Amino acid sequence: MKQETGLGSKQDKKAIASAIQRHLDANGLARKDLIREHLSKSSIEKLFQGDFTERTLNKVEGILKTGFQRQAAVRDDTAAKSVGGYVFDAVEYLQGDYLCVRPMFANPVNFNAYLISIAWSDAQKCLVFEEKSRFDGKYRQVGTVYIPFGTAFMNLVSSSAGNVRTVLLSLPDTEDMMRGIISTLSNPKGSIYIPVAAPIVLRKLRAGEEPELGVIARDNRRYGEYQSWLATVLTEEFGIFAVPQPPAQRKTGRAGKP
Repeated sequence: MKQETGLGSKQDKKAIASAIQRHLDANGLARKDLIREHLSKSSIEKLFQGDFTERTLNKVEGILKTGFQRQAAVRDDTAAKSVGGYVFDAVEYLQGDYLCVRPMFANPVNFNAYLISIAWSDAQKCLVFEEKSRFDGKYRQVGTVYIPFGTAFMNLVSSSAGNVRTVLLSLPDTEDMMRGIISTLSNPKGSIYIPVAAPIVLRKLRAGEEPELGVIARDNRRYGEYQSWLATVLTEEFGIFAVPQPPAQRKTGRAGKP
């Protein structure tokens, strides 16, 4: 049975001990430097095993003039380095429901509009996403949000049975709009699969907003608006489709007789 105290579980206390060790390392100190008349070597050894009381921790914090309980709590809301190492406080604003619009793969003249929900997962310690209200529900995706440090972009990544789909998006602008490129496999029919890439936009929904969803054809009242959003992916360089120019055709013909 997991025992918890005012300092949390044994795992939480080990996290505090790790924070103290990092502080010592960063300041060129050793564990023996914590030993005092009122803080024995035995108590110090137990502390780094995650076995200590709040009184012992207070003594260490007094010696180092640094608090460690809050640091441990903050680290608990830090995503793994593999997904970007972001902290909850920095990405909290990304949580919410978004309208997602992209061209239909089989018929790009029409658009596919559905919802994407982004939220923090305490279990996974990172942002996750879930697609909702898709008319083609069998292709609904759930996955992880990757945010590379030092860029203004994020990735929605999902995988199933070896297939990986990525949606590379700009971070929200002042209108809560994200633009980018979706890259996945299209399944036009039967066992035929074709790699496909297309522009995609997400816009955070306002309270009580009910956007137009499903297949958006030319006669839909929202078609022009959605079309203009998608056009900005290329016109404002949120994405580039690098297509080489076809080779110049060689002129053919027979020379006339003299």
